[in-house]
Amino acid sequence: MSTPDLDALATLQQLPQATHCLARMGSWLEELLARDRRGELGGGLSVAQHLERLRGFGASEIGTLVGEHRGLYNPFDTARELVARKLLLDLPEPGNAHLRRGVSLEPLIRAEFLQQSGAIRREDLTQQLAAHRPSQWPWMQATPDDVVEINGVLGVIDYKAPAEPISEVSLSYHCQLHQIGLLAQDAGLPLAFRAVVAWNMASWSPDVLPCPHDPALEQEIIAAGSHYWTHHVLTGELPPWPTTPRLNLSLAEVTVEAKQEIEALANRFLRLEMLAKEAKTLKDEARERLFAQCHTHQLGQDVASGAVKLTPQSSWDKDAVEARLSEVQRAKFTIAQWDTAALVQ
Repeated sequence: MSTPDLDALATLQQLPQATHCLARMGSWLEELLARDRRGELGGGLSVAQHLERLRGFGASEIGTLVGEHRGLYNPFDTARELVARKLLLDLPEPGNAHLRRGVSLEPLIRAEFLQQSGAIRREDLTQQLAAHRPSQWPWMQATPDDVVEINGVLGVIDYKAPAEPISEVSLSYHCQLHQIGLLAQDAGLPLAFRAVVAWNMASWSPDVLPCPHDPALEQEIIAAGSHYWTHHVLTGELPPWPTTPRLNLSLAEVTVEAKQEIEALANRFLRLEMLAKEAKTLKDEARERLFAQCHTHQLGQDVASGAVKLTPQSSWDKDAVEARLSEVQRAKFTIAQWDTAALVQ
């Protein structure tokens, strides 16, 4: 190994959970460095940052632990998988399109928000929080996107680039901002507000979503983080898979690649379902036109043409209905139609 590699190995050997993962440190580090050379490390983090994340639970991870404590289920991450990564049983999650989008758009979102809000970045405080480790919660860590000052008031901002516009702050985002708030409180920084600034792809502008202070959630964060760190990471024991009657545990146990394949298949199913509904609409329209043509030519009740046999059925007289509806009444019955050509393309 080179000197930097040996330094990284020494960092692993100093982890508080090191005694439980000594045998796999070398192979784990080799694969991490290989990923780094291939440009496959997730989240835009460096090797040093990934090593530092092993020392605790970050703000982006705590939502999984709190949710599981509540009996909620996240099919794409569980407490067991999170602890497994801390114990070097698994590598950090690889980068994906969602992470790349967030990393790429964060400078744009930040610039637009700062310009529109007049907020002043406090990079000194952001770095102070990123380096702070509370003695009472040694596992707690975070890397805030921004600590800002607006009219002399300090707050923390988290930038998001969702694929679709969001209108509320999720549990994960609430936990993320509240863990940063706990670090700030321990460091003596008076944060007065928390907010998610989410990029709206449709309007091509930032949406600001306030995150009200929730003392009860702070206690949940402390309880969940302390539990999984003390009883699992520091003991080398993986927590059980989440179990509730409504959970699909098989999905929790499959690999990241399998989860991504399942997501792709689900998306394909939804698209085909929409196409099937539109095809049924087109079929019904064609049937009505065919009946209308038969009626025009005064054909009988049953019409046979090749393999097709048509039997008319009672239906609403659309023209008569239209004639009896005002514009206001008609609007209530209007249904948006798919642009079929665009959908098929």
